[in-house]
Amino acid sequence: MAEGDEEMPRDAKIVKSLLKSMGVEDYEPRVIHQFLELWYRYVVDVLTDAQVYSEHAGKAAIDTDDVKLAIQSKVNFSFSQPPPREVLDQ
Repeated sequence: MAEGDEEMPRDAKIVKSLLKSMGVEDYEPRVIHQFLELWYRYVVDVLTDAQVYSEHAGKAAIDTDDVKLAIQSKVNFSFSQPPPREVLDQ
């Protein structure tokens, strides 16, 4: 464990470990906090959407299908496919 890691929250340690596993060794300490903020915001958004889907379906609680649908909705909204090659070749 690196110096100061024992005081670091578990989620911050996970982000630090992910960065290290991707070969990122040199970064400012605030990068971990920025990733955590993004991570938490994404989770809240997904769960909020899942709650809406669950309520629309008349369910008492969120289930995995609601979460999967919320994630797929985010992916479809956030990322668009490039136009087909035929369109680009014109």
